[in-house]
Amino acid sequence: MLNHGIKPHLVGFGATLALLAMLQGCATLSEADCLSADWAVMGEADGEQGRSISELNRYRRQCADYGVVPDSEAYLDGRERGLARYCTETNGYQEGRAGAAYQPVCPASLDPGFQRAHQLGHAVFTTLTELRQSNDSIDFARNTIDDLESEIADAEASIRSGDLDDEEKERLRDKVDSNNRRIKSLEDEVDVLTGSVAISIVEYQAAVEAARREGYDEPMEGELLQQLWRLIR
Repeated sequence: MLNHGIKPHLVGFGATLALLAMLQGCATLSEADCLSADWAVMGEADGEQGRSISELNRYRRQCADYGVVPDSEAYLDGRERGLARYCTETNGYQEGRAGAAYQPVCPASLDPGFQRAHQLGHAVFTTLTELRQSNDSIDFARNTIDDLESEIADAEASIRSGDLDDEEKERLRDKVDSNNRRIKSLEDEVDVLTGSVAISIVEYQAAVEAARREGYDEPMEGELLQQLWRLIR
């Protein structure tokens, strides 16, 4: 007869995987979670995600309600294995490039390389983000100016038509004045943005070149740069 039963250790492993998936959102541990947790696997997963050692204290507090004490030694051993995978220079660059804040969790032997790579990636992220925001802001401002100028032209044509009474003409003149003030404000905003974009482009290019010198295959956003040069000329 075939044995359709599931081995106990597989049940525990499956429960741990489910628990790890739940903890991605920092959920609260239940009694069943605390009783079934494989603390070595938990520590390894937290280390691989670059989570703070304070996670262990959080588990202690939550499991204390059920009379469960996490196996700190197993957790810390697992966390060390996970950190060995998290604290690589390649991962440091990827974390910084994704905009993640630097977390001082790596062992002293690995932290300098990880931190340096993180700084390189984060420099590309911040300068590129600034360029994209400037591009969007300039584009939005100029499109808004075009819309406001079109409204002004329509209002002035209506005023000249002679088909409106004095009250309606006055309302349209007020709208024209308001639009002109808004246009002036947007033009000033564009002047400020375009004045800083050239510097931001240089900073972005320098960040990319610095990453490339360290061996990271960082592409240059050529199309964005061309569009920005067109906007500020």
